[in-house]
Amino acid sequence: MNNVFSFKRFGNYFLFDLRRAFTTYGTNLLVMSLSPAILFVIHLLIGLLKNGTASELPIESKFVCLSIVIFVVSVSAGIKIYGSITEKRFGSDFLMLPASSFEKWLSMAAVVCVVVPVTLSVVSIASDVLLSLIAPSAYGPSMTSHLLDADILGDKEIYINAPALLYLGWCGCALTFTLGGICFKKAKAAKTFLCLFVLTTIFTLLLAATIGDSIDAVPQLFEDLQDPEQLINFLNLSANLFFAVTLGTLLVLNWFRIRTIKH
Repeated sequence: MNNVFSFKRFGNYFLFDLRRAFTTYGTNLLVMSLSPAILFVIHLLIGLLKNGTASELPIESKFVCLSIVIFVVSVSAGIKIYGSITEKRFGSDFLMLPASSFEKWLSMAAVVCVVVPVTLSVVSIASDVLLSLIAPSAYGPSMTSHLLDADILGDKEIYINAPALLYLGWCGCALTFTLGGICFKKAKAAKTFLCLFVLTTIFTLLLAATIGDSIDAVPQLFEDLQDPEQLINFLNLSANLFFAVTLGTLLVLNWFRIRTIKH
């Protein structure tokens, strides 16, 4: 069992991995996390130069900026932190580190799926809330308060766990591009996007060919789910199955790549 996992060995390696992640991606992550403050400064400067005063920063602009940041970080984090494994020099050093393949994989999954999103969330929320308190007239209400006050589908009996869906979506995207980062030697992001396009196209064609004439049964399925609660439960179950299969497959593929990498 010690050859596969040891708490002490994993703890030492995880701390090493955290330090290396901070060195390679810490500055990028900090800048991205401070996007509310950066957006506010840009908005303030434009307002002062154009009108001599700054109007309230639209809430839509904040959410668009945050969405872009989340996407960029989920794509770039794994590639930036672990992409150098494909290089002969760093890859050889990586293979010689005193930890099992399972421990290296577990540490990578923890950094990409826990440490990075938690850091991004904490710093972004803190800067967003702080700006709304310091400059309420220019920055406006925080995104956090807006989300907390928002109703879900206008019906409290219908519940969709949006934070969980966002987090699972993050994990799917981050693990996908981490896999691309440790598989491709060059143009990692571009080649990963290309693979996603090809796989999506193939899956769509296979799905269309499989469903075929039974496509008429889809409207009937939704007609049978007339109760909103039944419909939400069906959609939640479908989403859970999708994420379980997708994330499980990505985790296994990432582990297999770590397990078989050679230089």
